[in-house]
Amino acid sequence: MKPTKEMFDAARELHVGRVQAYGRGELNDAQFRPIRLSYGLYYQLDHTSYMQRIKIPAGLMTADQMDTLADITDDYGRGVTHVTTRQDVQIHWVPLEKTGEMYQRLEAVGVTARGACADSVRNVTACPFAGVSPDEPFDVTPHALVIHDWFLFNPLNLTLPRKFKIAVEGCPLDCAQGTINDIGLYAQTKDGTPGFAVWAGGGLGAAPFLAVKVLDFIPAEDVLIACEAIVRIQHRSGERKLRHKARLKFLVKKLGVERFRQMVEAECERVAAERGPALRDDVRAAVAAYQAPKPGKAAEPIAPRVGFEDWARTNAPAQRDGAYCSAVVALALGDVTADELRALAGLARQFGDGTTRATNDQNLVFQSVHRSALPAFHAALCDLRLANGGAMHLTDVVACPGSDYCSLAVTRSMGVGDRIRTHLAEAKFDGDSLGQFHVKISGCPNSCGQHHIADIGLTGMMVKDENGAEMPHYSLLVGGAVGEGRTHIGRRLFGRFAEADAPRAIAALARHYDAQRQPGERFAEFVARVGTDQLDRVAQEAVGGAIR
Repeated sequence: MKPTKEMFDAARELHVGRVQAYGRGELNDAQFRPIRLSYGLYYQLDHTSYMQRIKIPAGLMTADQMDTLADITDDYGRGVTHVTTRQDVQIHWVPLEKTGEMYQRLEAVGVTARGACADSVRNVTACPFAGVSPDEPFDVTPHALVIHDWFLFNPLNLTLPRKFKIAVEGCPLDCAQGTINDIGLYAQTKDGTPGFAVWAGGGLGAAPFLAVKVLDFIPAEDVLIACEAIVRIQHRSGERKLRHKARLKFLVKKLGVERFRQMVEAECERVAAERGPALRDDVRAAVAAYQAPKPGKAAEPIAPRVGFEDWARTNAPAQRDGAYCSAVVALALGDVTADELRALAGLARQFGDGTTRATNDQNLVFQSVHRSALPAFHAALCDLRLANGGAMHLTDVVACPGSDYCSLAVTRSMGVGDRIRTHLAEAKFDGDSLGQFHVKISGCPNSCGQHHIADIGLTGMMVKDENGAEMPHYSLLVGGAVGEGRTHIGRRLFGRFAEADAPRAIAALARHYDAQRQPGERFAEFVARVGTDQLDRVAQEAVGGAIR
């Protein structure tokens, strides 16, 4: 069921009324907390100002939506937008009394913040290369969008035991990271029929769990049936007293994999019997109505700017139609200014298909840029100072907002991320030979920066020095990876590394891998082969020893 304008208007007016009641003192902080969280409003570090999270289903934004987000960022968020590790965007320092009008402006262009936080089905993520990946069995974009629409006003939503995350993937890279989600859907075909393998029970946080396969194959038209069934199970049987045990992953652990699979199969049959035809019709209608944007046009050739070839090698992967590429704009730690966002919207119209896709690596993907237009696209990025190469490579660091904004974080994860990028640049470290290589940073154990699944992941902590003063340190995990049936949680190295030392340790580990790996060996495979003892020594020697 596609949400209607009347649904959005009624929900927004109810929210505005509650905000006004809070302002009059009729609701206390505890009563107001679930209300603001239901619309993605978080307290920032000072507990008096707010961060607004905005859902971008499948990471897909039109150029018009980007323009509106840029205007809202200027009007309510001090001019900077942050792309998150779940394809959302966030703005900071939002005035509470202005949120109602902000939501109205967002909804006018088809964007919402409803369910961006709270005990809800969060933003539904999808592969940013969906529709153009050379290896995908079919475009999963409409399936991700229909799942988002179905749960937005679902009566179970906002009343779940804990947050609930769904990812839809079609390409072998597993850009959507399905196995660390409550539900991970992997596209495949069976006897010519498009469908999905269904995984469930994944999640990171302080206690990471990997999803297990619960259904080998469902027809694509049954995707809402399967998702509704698993959400019902979590709503009915999930833990409601101990929040730290309330995610679906703990229910799977409690029941055991086989019993949980049986529950999923039985619940799917129940949902299909109750409303199967209607749910299948919704999916069929969404797929039929979805029209992939028209690809960009060929352009008159221009002389490439300096650095174009290096940028194109890492940031312009080929699409299924060899005449086109996707162009990845690598944002420094996920930040983009309002003016940059407007300019990028213009580039989407001029060179791409009129859209962009936010990624879990905090970048933006412009699909269907004609190969002849790549030099001009790159030149425009150079003028914007956004022509960062190495997308999804060593220098393309991912970080949560950290203690600059978050009240849970203990370290400045974005700060150390910038240190790492600066150190590698000053050392003239060429990470291109490593191929895709992910460094991810979390400012606390909750893994918003997804450090568990990084090639090298950093977890923030505070350690007292000899004078008793607390100093920021990081523990390192190595060899994390994602992929259907091949996800690994990184192995922790011994010791805790001072913030200033972490960049040198990472550079040393990357150099050691580059020098010692076997042909075609990815870092996770390298770690499994050589073990952590060897890597411990490399990291310790690089910094002169870490705190044990």
